[in-house]
Amino acid sequence: MSPVKNRATGKPIPVQPRMYAAGGMIALSNGTYPVLPQDLASDIQQFSESEFAKQYFSTHRIGFIFRRKIPVNQLMSWQKNPLTAPLLVLNRVLSKDAVKVFKVIQHIMGDREKERMVNVRVQPDTHISMVASINSSTVSLAGSNLYILEEERWLLNEGLTHGELRDEIYCQLMKQLTGNPSTESIFKGWQLLCVLLITFPPSKNFETHLKSFIQTYTKHQEGRVDVMAKYCLRRLAAICRKGPRGKAPSLSEIDTASDSAFNPSTFGESLGAIIRLQERNYPEQKVPIILPFLANGILALGGPKAEGIFRVPGDGDSISELKLRIDRGYYNLDGVDDPYVLASLMKLWLRELCDPTIPEELYNDCITKAEDAEACIAIIHRLPTINRRVVLFVISFLQLFLEDKVQAATKMTPANLALVIAPNLLRCSSDSMSIVFTNAQYEQLFVYNLLLYLRCNEVDPHYTPQHGLAAAETQLPPRTSRSRRRTNN
Repeated sequence: MSPVKNRATGKPIPVQPRMYAAGGMIALSNGTYPVLPQDLASDIQQFSESEFAKQYFSTHRIGFIFRRKIPVNQLMSWQKNPLTAPLLVLNRVLSKDAVKVFKVIQHIMGDREKERMVNVRVQPDTHISMVASINSSTVSLAGSNLYILEEERWLLNEGLTHGELRDEIYCQLMKQLTGNPSTESIFKGWQLLCVLLITFPPSKNFETHLKSFIQTYTKHQEGRVDVMAKYCLRRLAAICRKGPRGKAPSLSEIDTASDSAFNPSTFGESLGAIIRLQERNYPEQKVPIILPFLANGILALGGPKAEGIFRVPGDGDSISELKLRIDRGYYNLDGVDDPYVLASLMKLWLRELCDPTIPEELYNDCITKAEDAEACIAIIHRLPTINRRVVLFVISFLQLFLEDKVQAATKMTPANLALVIAPNLLRCSSDSMSIVFTNAQYEQLFVYNLLLYLRCNEVDPHYTPQHGLAAAETQLPPRTSRSRRRTNN
């Protein structure tokens, strides 16, 4: 019995598919006056009366004598002046940081003059110079724009370091996007939200309120806010599922993420969107071009001889650099000589897909039939076309590593490969760690059977995966941004 089967001692636990409410999208007024639309005002009123507001919002007062309490709906509207206290209840140390955070948000959005910029300290970001040394596609980040990015990185690092500040940051940004008289400021605020949503999620208690706020703007076409709002909804779902990053994005990543609503990434999108994105340049390619690019690179750099390939992680900075390069349309391996980097990036691409390669509606079939190899193969036949071809490509590529001489060098048996690849093909949507842990054994067994028994060249009559082709490197010009690049007023 295989090591995978030895671990599968219990029974798989079917997972209830996530239900997504239809929820109508609310249109906003396009009036020229900074007056809140009725629907948005209603949403703010509901938010102010919510249990979250009652429990977590701090009390703000105005006046020197009577000290009148400021209602939450007024507190959550745009203001020119700095905050004197956090919006939410925080301890004294974090309260000071929250006040500084608001000034940084004002400066990023252009609501605060640069003479009054907040002095923030950020860790040196060598990522830009490292990328520049190996990739001529790196954008030039200089002058005032560089300082804005440094402030933004400081803000992101605060949210990653202090989990209690995350909801405060989201609340402050929502406040400055509500009733803001400047179209340019609103645009920059939504750019900031795009960056926040690739860095850390709101708390479970605040997630619903943030989602409702974003939905309100999905038909607000002025300043192309609707495009950014729809993008942010997808990113919110993804970041809430994945959790916070380990460290703040680099300045280059921040700059790219701020424009990502208009220049979709190769990472974190749906398979359909990725295929549409590459149709112009690769009309004949039947799987996302990143897969053969990474697979051929792994083979060229000696992956079949690298011990622990797909298990040993690649250098984090190198992975980020190559990811950024690919997002700008440059598919080349200049300066990259480590197969572990490419293997890690392949897993990252699969893991970050907006929807899992094996759709959620087939997840229960995968785990309940994991012990039946024929049933596992039958499930692959049921996949949507693009999903099926991606699975065929990945499995057929991994099957190259099952040869005895390759296993002797890599120390990666079929069970080991199944262990590290399964979480990137299947996703358990349960919030219960015991269910996730139990089902992981059957996810691995499902992939294990595919590795051993799936004949990838016999499944799809219109697609046969190929690997190690001596194809010429393709280098595309970086995609031109269709948004307005941020500038410092």
